[in-house]
Amino acid sequence: MLRARFSTSRSVLTKVVTPPPVVPPVLPPPVKPPKKSFSLPKFLFSATLIGSLAYGGTLYVATKNEKVMDYVIDYQPPFYEEILRMIETGSIDEIRDAWDSLRDRISNVDFSSSKSKIDKFANDLENRGEQLIQKTRQRWGQDTAPTPHEQLQKPVETTQKSPESLPLLSYKGINESVHATVASFNELIKSIDISGPGSNDLVKAIQDNVAKLSQKVDALTASFDDELKKNLKVSQNELLSSYTKKELELTENLLHQYNTERAQLEKKLNARLEQEIASAKEAISQAAVNAVTMVRIEQTKNFEKLVKDKVDGERSGRLANLDKLSSRLDELEQFAESLEQQIVANHNRSTINRSLAELRSLISSTEGTTPKSLAPYLGQLIEAVRPINDELIDATLKEIVPLLQHESSHSILSTSQLLARWELLSPELRSASLLPPNAGLLGHFTSFVFSKLLLPVKGAKPNGKDIESVIGRVEANLVRNELDLAVEEAASLKGWPRKLADDWVVEARKRLEAEFLLGLIEGEVRSL
Repeated sequence: MLRARFSTSRSVLTKVVTPPPVVPPVLPPPVKPPKKSFSLPKFLFSATLIGSLAYGGTLYVATKNEKVMDYVIDYQPPFYEEILRMIETGSIDEIRDAWDSLRDRISNVDFSSSKSKIDKFANDLENRGEQLIQKTRQRWGQDTAPTPHEQLQKPVETTQKSPESLPLLSYKGINESVHATVASFNELIKSIDISGPGSNDLVKAIQDNVAKLSQKVDALTASFDDELKKNLKVSQNELLSSYTKKELELTENLLHQYNTERAQLEKKLNARLEQEIASAKEAISQAAVNAVTMVRIEQTKNFEKLVKDKVDGERSGRLANLDKLSSRLDELEQFAESLEQQIVANHNRSTINRSLAELRSLISSTEGTTPKSLAPYLGQLIEAVRPINDELIDATLKEIVPLLQHESSHSILSTSQLLARWELLSPELRSASLLPPNAGLLGHFTSFVFSKLLLPVKGAKPNGKDIESVIGRVEANLVRNELDLAVEEAASLKGWPRKLADDWVVEARKRLEAEFLLGLIEGEVRSL
């Protein structure tokens, strides 16, 4: 069809240029108009459109059906990953932007051709046609008819004819997205001058194809919008369910965290409450002592105020006795101060005596009681004697703290325990007293045998220096609770008996020193 247009245009131009013919050319017999030829562009456009729709529909179905998706993955058609990604994650705005970009590209295509290009293309077609006709005539022996070149050499009659143009396409009933394409076709039609019987049919066919294209675009857009709405609705439901599930999970996590934090806060609050209760008890006990002191001080102040008011009330009538009242008031003030000092001293003394009594009771405790450390009670004693500021008491505390700081109520032996250990130690002392100097195994054996033959002495011999007299005096002193004399007798031993009694002497001295130092503090406190 396009070749016919160019041939007709070329023939018209030829008629305008060539001179008038001398001999009229021999015209070929009339030929019947050919039937409507096959349109390759229309076929390609339809096939491309149908193939694209089928390909896109197959990939869209693959997103919904696993079997189709397996088929697509097995055969791997071209660009299937990109199209699937666009179907799953694309949006209407992206499709519209792509369509607008494609439409702009089509509208920017330059379909207009210059007249020189058309003439050149027509000359090429004419030359190829002449060559084809010559070859055909040579083959079939038909050389009688003049060739187109011969016809051109003959003068022809010159006629003036204005070029006709094809009718333009109409925009009526066409989708707006195809307007740019229609405009491009109209520009192409304007650039072509043609006169022939099939021009109107050609324009009508193009108009029908454009209308069908517009209808298909509308149908495709409507189906795409419907499918998009369905997908959006399904996605909305899925998102709503997922958000609801996440909300429930977050609520459970928050409740669990809340319960955990609540339990921890309750635990901390209970511990803090117990600590505050203990502090409050201690503060209340201290406040009770302070309250007694404050009441006495307040009574003294009230008495002073009463006296002052009495003096001020009777000053005008009894000025002669004012000096006596002033001296009496000074005496009362001194008495109040001395009374306050005595009260404080009595309180400190009672606190010190209580601490000393607790230490004595712990030192004298029996084995059946629970062992207790003496360090806290020593701390209470130090705090109690600190306000006194006495040098003797401070020196005594420096001696007693290293002695009893690491001891407990069971580590310091009582008098009965010392007596029991002395009785257990007595046989060994008797045996050791019979050992000669540098005794060997035989000496130890004989001393053990002869020690069994010794008869224990009943009663104490004040002047006896033998081992039996010493053992008897120690036992008698322990029975009379005279620990200092017992330690002195045990320390007077010599040789192996003194070595054997060394541990007993250390334990006895520890108790003796503790009792002596506590008694010294108690006596000093009483003398204050």
